[in-house]
Amino acid sequence: MYVAVRAFWALTEPRIHAAAQAKNIPIELYYYAEFGLEIFSVERFQKRDPYSNPALFTATFEKLAQAEWIIPQGGGVYRVTDDARAAARELVRAGDGALEQLEFMSAVDATRLVERLRRIVRANEMAPEPPAKWAILERFRAVAENAPRLAWVREALLDLFAYRDDSHRAAWQSFPADGLMWHTFNLVWDNVADTPSDMAQQASLRGYAVEDYVRACNQLTARGWLGRDERPGAFALTPIGRKLRGAVEQLTDAYFYLAWTNLHSSELDALLADLRQLRAHLETAALHDV
Repeated sequence: MYVAVRAFWALTEPRIHAAAQAKNIPIELYYYAEFGLEIFSVERFQKRDPYSNPALFTATFEKLAQAEWIIPQGGGVYRVTDDARAAARELVRAGDGALEQLEFMSAVDATRLVERLRRIVRANEMAPEPPAKWAILERFRAVAENAPRLAWVREALLDLFAYRDDSHRAAWQSFPADGLMWHTFNLVWDNVADTPSDMAQQASLRGYAVEDYVRACNQLTARGWLGRDERPGAFALTPIGRKLRGAVEQLTDAYFYLAWTNLHSSELDALLADLRQLRAHLETAALHDV
């Protein structure tokens, strides 16, 4: 699922960034649509992204408020304007222009794929909690009624992606860790970085300094989830850490895939085959700059 979403982004986001620059629209309005375009606050944003430095959000809020895209309401809360929502729609639809030119999936096949994905989305929305349904309900949907069918496929995938975030956050937040600690833990788990200096470099978009990762590594070590590696300054998962991370993945999957049982096995096989084919076509299109 995520690889298909990334394939969409690779094709549409160059146009989105170009439109933002040409029309002098802050690109953050596009990215922040996943947090909802009604109210901005650090507290709300951390319900979807507890992994980034809150200071990044605060600085961006101030910049957007200065340009009157959002209106301060007091207490670090901002109301998003109609102009901001319209601008976000404009950017998304600029990206959707790349999808209009693609003809590798018939209207019938695309409609069937959308309907299968929507069945899962609807089942997610009606599923019992946990997980708490924040991301899937709050994200801003900018796709136009007359958009290409592939845009509706992408929108349904983003709904699923949002529910996956809800599921994963509910799974790991049952353990004693904050967002920075879990983000640091994941960097080691995913073999992205194992020293605080490498973490700060590889995850620079998260906005944390080396000393932040030093503190998080020390906290994780105190909990027994990480231990010192053989290399100086490096950390590695302990057996306890591996077991805990595996348990979180199992619980995430249990939450996330519950709704997929609404599809018969033959439908699920067809859905996964369609998504694999879709990803391949999108990646080819992006390489050829269609």
